[in-house]
Amino acid sequence: MDSPSAFNVHKRLKEEFVSNLHGTTMLEVGVLSAIIPVLGFMSFSFPSHLCGSFAAVKRTKTNGSDKDLSKPSRSAMAFDFVSKLVLDFMVIFVPTLACLTLLADWVLTVAAGVYGILLTTVLCAQWSQQQSPKVKPSPKEQVKSSQKAYLSSYRFVMMLVTCVTILAVDFTVFPRRYAKTETYGTGLMDIGVGSFVVANALVSRQARNLPPSKYGGVLRNVSPLLILGLARLIVTKGVDYQEHVAEYGVHWNFFFTLAGVALLTSLIHVPPTYCGSLGIAILSVYQMMLSGGLNRYLLSSERGPGFLSLNKEGVASTFGYWGLYLISIQLGHYLNFKHASILERFWQMSNTQKGGTGTMSQWWAAADIGLLDLALWLLTIYMDHTVERISRRTCNLAYVLFVLAQNFEVIGIFMVADLLFPPKPILVLEVLNHNLLPSFLLANLLTGLVNMSMHTIFVSSSKAFATLLAYLAALVGMMALAEANKLRLKFW
Repeated sequence: MDSPSAFNVHKRLKEEFVSNLHGTTMLEVGVLSAIIPVLGFMSFSFPSHLCGSFAAVKRTKTNGSDKDLSKPSRSAMAFDFVSKLVLDFMVIFVPTLACLTLLADWVLTVAAGVYGILLTTVLCAQWSQQQSPKVKPSPKEQVKSSQKAYLSSYRFVMMLVTCVTILAVDFTVFPRRYAKTETYGTGLMDIGVGSFVVANALVSRQARNLPPSKYGGVLRNVSPLLILGLARLIVTKGVDYQEHVAEYGVHWNFFFTLAGVALLTSLIHVPPTYCGSLGIAILSVYQMMLSGGLNRYLLSSERGPGFLSLNKEGVASTFGYWGLYLISIQLGHYLNFKHASILERFWQMSNTQKGGTGTMSQWWAAADIGLLDLALWLLTIYMDHTVERISRRTCNLAYVLFVLAQNFEVIGIFMVADLLFPPKPILVLEVLNHNLLPSFLLANLLTGLVNMSMHTIFVSSSKAFATLLAYLAALVGMMALAEANKLRLKFW
């Protein structure tokens, strides 16, 4: 076992390993954001059928009568559950991990290959649909289709990338350009916190036009996050775990930022249709303060003895994340309700025609999201070049636009996927989506255990990849047990 002095040396080396980084190009982050969703919806036409056949074979071998086949035994159901989970893991998790580690230097080649496979899959699916008789969807399937499957898929991909990167970043197999930047720049991990804020805002009670919860109100939203933040603070300080102070400050962490956003949103409650305007106003004022000199203070090493000064980055950036959350609420309100597409209305006025079929309206909605995403990318590039470079550390306006552009790129891909492929249940997606925050908490706990059990920066690429696979398998396995026992934990 290492002595305390040796542990401190390794702690310092690990902190230096993730410090003073400058990120990669927006193009590479955009390409990565476009690859990983494809791995998810390509599985629509693969795992469920194969797993079903595996389970059928298992039931056929273990049960002899027709009665048993119509009512599979508990062991057959368990086999079905595990086989689906394993195949989802192999189809989605393993390629994602490979893209972010071993294949990272060939990301453009990988993207071309993935989209080539995608095109082939689409053509085969279209041919298969033409050959097979059309079956009217059942009411249950229609309900599932109306529940915005693309939002669930998007939230799953966001959590998948987050869970992979929070541990992978501690190994040399993970490119340094994907890690969080020190001051300005765009790394893949820079969009993690912002994406978590967006993902929660899109499906929040406000976005769904629901009244605030009667059970606890502000206290219900804020107290669990404060408890988690305090627990993380006590544990990291207690075990002398490595931490990057410049990220949030001396005491601040991700959960305190979420608590701050939840508190501000609860105290200043506005209808979802006005949240976007309020968010833009907050970000505009905040950006003016940053450009007026606040950014130099936040990015400097200067710290006073007071709590606010010691945690200046975390406290100040909370207002940026609040603006991001409010804008995402209004965009979520648009996605959750059938508003008339802007492009569709323009087309109708130009051609003096009434609205078309439901499917056509969905294509128009996807086109709206594509147009919005294009506008967000253009605004991001403009702000990054003319006002202030993208900075996750301060959560400036350019960063907010960058996060929105990345997230709506993924949402747009899944919207198109839902139109091209009939939405089918993906077990691993349901397992993580039903317990999104607990999955993140468990991933953090496992990350800490791995870091305390080995010196990650000295591990070979092959051993690192194997360790990351084992970590992801443990994460999925534990959350699958929670899903099998119908455990849920939601409060934000």
